[in-house]
Amino acid sequence: MTMRFALFSALPLCAAMTACATSPSSGGSNEVPPAIQSDGGNYNCENADLAEFAGKTGSAEVYEQARIKANVRHVRVVKPGMAVTMDYRIDRLTVMLDDNGKIESISCG
Repeated sequence: MTMRFALFSALPLCAAMTACATSPSSGGSNEVPPAIQSDGGNYNCENADLAEFAGKTGSAEVYEQARIKANVRHVRVVKPGMAVTMDYRIDRLTVMLDDNGKIESISCG
């Protein structure tokens, strides 16, 4: 009886852990890279002339160019359907991609 109790009491824990697991990526070229960040410095995001990046295909090079131009420490890349926090960070640039991996919008925060 003790073994049966232990088995059934562990099932909810296993189910909860499985729900939080992520599936492996498909290996496509549309994968979102980890947040790009720079070390040190005084960062204060500037939206000046970031419109030039809209419509470009997202890549590490493009994100780095935008990071430097906006004077930020972090770049957050967001694909359609991704959950993101709504907090505003003065040292972060948020790049929103469309289904084709092109930059839909780019802004501070």
